[in-house]
Formats: sequence, C-alpha cells, structure tokens
Amino acid sequence: MPDDEQLTVKQRARTYWVVERGAHEIAGGPTRQAAEAERELVRRLRRRTAQMRRAAPRRARLSDTALR
Repeated sequence: MPDDEQLTVKQRARTYWVVERGAHEIAGGPTRQAAEAERELVRRLRRRTAQMRRAAPRRARLSDTALR
C-alpha cells in the first residue's frame, strides 16, 4: 500500500465505526477501538502480502514456455 493511501477511522452511525481508504469502507466495528484494530490488521496484511510477493520466485508465463 502506498504511504499516501491513508486508512482512516470514522464514525458512521451512533454505534458503528468504519475504516476507509479513500471513498471505500473496507472494515468496521462497533467501537472505535475495534475499528482501529481492524485498520492495523489491514495494514499488517497488506505489508505481509507485499513482502511475500517480493520474495516469491517468478513463475514462467505461458508465452515464455511456448517459445522453448
């Protein structure tokens, strides 16, 4: 996730909090604390996914194998 892509926590209804990225609601919870925990989880998952993609060996594409 680019650093300029902020995850914000906002109150939607009197009893519900959401995590937003831009105009999209991506997680939520009944308390601000729960929504902040969801935000941290999303950050950790995105960071880990990016690390795994960098570490994964590149798979050959079909067009590469057809040329051999």
